[in-house]
Amino acid sequence: MKLTRPAFYVAILAVTVIASPKSGVPAPKSAQALPVVAAAAVPLYPRVAHLTNTQGAIHVQVSTDGHQVTAAHAHEDLKPLSGAAEENAKTWKFVEHTATTFTITYEYRLSEHCGVDNPTVTLWLPTEIQVCQYPDREY
Repeated sequence: MKLTRPAFYVAILAVTVIASPKSGVPAPKSAQALPVVAAAAVPLYPRVAHLTNTQGAIHVQVSTDGHQVTAAHAHEDLKPLSGAAEENAKTWKFVEHTATTFTITYEYRLSEHCGVDNPTVTLWLPTEIQVCQYPDREY
C-alpha cells in the first residue's frame, strides 16, 4: 500500500506522539518492556518536607512480581522525600507482566508556578513523577 504524502506525514506524526516520552524524543527500544501501571496512590508532597523547604529528585529502584511492586529502595537519603517516594512506589499495581526491576524518578519541587490550594502532580508512568507544591502554602 502506497501512502500519499499527507497521509504518510500523519502516520509518522501519530507514531511519534504515541511512542514519545515527555521530552518529545522517541522512546528507546529496551530488552524488556516496562510494565503498564493499573493502579497507584497519588504521590503528595510530604508535609515535613514542605515546611522545611526540602526538595529534590529521588530515584527509587523497584522490583515487581508480575503484578505489583515487591520492593522499593531509594538511592538518595533525602528525608522525608526518600521515604515518601518508597512508600508511594509500594502502592503500584500493574497489568500482568514478566517480573522486572526498573527505576522511578520522583522530582519534588517547591515553586510559585504550582497549584496554590493543591499540589500539582504530573505522571509519566512508569518512570517519572513530578510533585510540585506552592512554597508558602500549608495544607
